[in-house]
Amino acid sequence: MIARRLLTLLGAGLLAAPLLAPAAQAAWPERPVTVVVPYPPGGNNDILARLLAPIVERQIGQSLVIDNRGGGGGTVGAGVASRAAADGYTVLFADIGILAIAPHLFARLPFDPDGFAPILRLTEVSLLVGVPRESPHQTLTSLLDAARARPNALTFATPGNGTAGHLATQMLMSLANVQMTHVPYRGSAPAQTDLTAGHVNLLIDGTLLPAVTQGQVRALAVTGPSRSPFTPDLPTVAEAGVANYNFLSWHGVVAPRGTPAEAIRHLNAAYNAAVADPGVQARARQLGLPLKGGTSEEFAAFIAAERTKMGPLVRDSGARVE
Repeated sequence: MIARRLLTLLGAGLLAAPLLAPAAQAAWPERPVTVVVPYPPGGNNDILARLLAPIVERQIGQSLVIDNRGGGGGTVGAGVASRAAADGYTVLFADIGILAIAPHLFARLPFDPDGFAPILRLTEVSLLVGVPRESPHQTLTSLLDAARARPNALTFATPGNGTAGHLATQMLMSLANVQMTHVPYRGSAPAQTDLTAGHVNLLIDGTLLPAVTQGQVRALAVTGPSRSPFTPDLPTVAEAGVANYNFLSWHGVVAPRGTPAEAIRHLNAAYNAAVADPGVQARARQLGLPLKGGTSEEFAAFIAAERTKMGPLVRDSGARVE
């Protein structure tokens, strides 16, 4: 009788053990989180990742490891992040190029465009249309007239195929009926270096404000629907004579699809806290990066809307990467 009772109790304990196991697991995060930046150092994704990191680290109680994986207009790094374990220990600093443009522009991608879990949107950015300081073109009209007179003689730099700057320039050429020669780089920093040196004629990018402020680059216009508060004297591209032109870029944080909801919730709260920090806000204004924040659900809806909107724009621009 006693032996039977012991066996019964032991059996009940063994059956109950799996039910108790989850409560014994350590809460996320137990170790550092890898932040994949799909561009070389110096671009807005990289700048944002490093600017926000100290506050996020304090919020989650773990270090962030910045992992720059440039190439393919951000698609190489996005592929790396998409193949990472969906355990909350890898996030991707994505942008309009990766999440909204690339699915329409590239014939093949090293990642599933729907293979990410949105965390939050970080920015909405009007790009600057920049030329070298020594450029003979003082206005956008002058530049476009020169391009129209000599098709493909002028060159335009981009941070890579499929990036915001690539589509923004393709849209400009399409609406203005001009042709220039594309020179893709492996990120904004090397593209800006060659623009400053006068090796290319044009760069449309979101990282140009410091170079413009320092007199290294001449800005001709902004790409958004209204003038930027950071450069109120600059006209929009539409004001400069290219009717119906309007282009805004954006950045956000995502994780591999299937990442636990707890990790998504904590990361969203941590990045929102970083975005709201006064010191971060002040530095972002100097860089021309208006910060946003919000919920993961809002970002998911925004990505879906932007991807739908970018389809016709990519098609009408004629851009395609095989």
